[in-house]
Amino acid sequence: MTGPTLNAYNDIQAIFKAPPRDATAPVAPAEVLLLIDSGYSHTTVTPLLQGRPLQSAIRRLDVGGKLMTNYLTRLLSLRQFDMRNETYLMNEIKEAACYVTKDFNTDLELSWKGTKGEKRESYMTGGGIAKDYVLPDYHNITKGYLRDHDPKLAGNLKKIAAGKAVENPEDVLTLRNERFTVPELLFNPMDIGLRQPGLAQVVMQSLSVLPIGLWPGLLANVVVVGGNANIDGFIHRLQAEIMALAPSECMVRLARPTSPSPIVSTWQGGANLARDEALLSKLSVTKQEYEEHGGAWVARKFANAGV
Repeated sequence: MTGPTLNAYNDIQAIFKAPPRDATAPVAPAEVLLLIDSGYSHTTVTPLLQGRPLQSAIRRLDVGGKLMTNYLTRLLSLRQFDMRNETYLMNEIKEAACYVTKDFNTDLELSWKGTKGEKRESYMTGGGIAKDYVLPDYHNITKGYLRDHDPKLAGNLKKIAAGKAVENPEDVLTLRNERFTVPELLFNPMDIGLRQPGLAQVVMQSLSVLPIGLWPGLLANVVVVGGNANIDGFIHRLQAEIMALAPSECMVRLARPTSPSPIVSTWQGGANLARDEALLSKLSVTKQEYEEHGGAWVARKFANAGV
C-alpha cells in the first residue's frame, strides 16, 4: 500500500485551501488522512496515521474507470452505434460527458422519453441533460467533441439511416441518461448487480473498525485522488452522502488536489518524499531485499519507518 502512503507527503492543508506548509520545513507525512483513490480498476479507501496505512480498515469497491467505460459502451452500443471496438473513444466520451447527479430520480424523469408512442417535451428538447457528441471521422474532424443537444439533428440521422442526402452529415451520439447513470455506479453498484455497498457506505465501513476517537480527524481530512475524482459533481455528492451517515458532531471535509491534478497526486507525493534523502533511505528496499522477502517487504518498511 505504498501508493496511499505517498499521498500523505503532499501538502494536505493546501489541498483544503488552508495556508500551505513552510517549503523549508522537513518533509513529513500528514498526521491523519483518509484517502479515497478512485482509479482505473477499482476504488480504495485507506485511512492513514502519520503516513502509515491502517491495514485493518482498508476497504475496496470494485468500481473504477474501466468498469464505467465498459458500461457506457454497452449502453450506447445497444441504443445507438456499435462502439464495442472503440474503447479509447468511449473513454474520451465518458470523461467529456458524464457527471454525478445531485438528484438521480429528477434527472431520470427529465431524460425519460415516455410510454410507447409518447414523446415528452423534456425528452425532445433535451431537458438540459441531453448532449451531442460529434464523433471524429479522422478527415475533417480528428478529435470528437461535446456540444449542446440539437433536436433538429434527429431528423438528419433518420435521413442518413434511410440513405437520403443531407447537408454536412455528421456521426453524432446523443447522450441522455447515460451521462449520469454511468457514474452512479460509484454510489449504487447494485444497479448492475454488483453486490457491494456504495462508496459512502464503504467509507463508513472503513471507519467502523477504528477507534471512534480517530473519526473526527479522518472525516475532516478526506482527500480524493485518481481519474474519477475529475468527474463533475463527484466530490459534492460524496461529501453529502458521507455527512448523512457520519455522526453529526463530526465535520466532514472533502477535497481533491488541483495542482497537481488528482491523477498525478501519488507521483507528486513520491517526489516530495524523495527530497529528504535520509527519510528515503529508511523506506528504500534494495534489489537483494526484494528478491529475498518479496513485495511485502516494501509495505513493512513503510509501516515501521520512524516517520
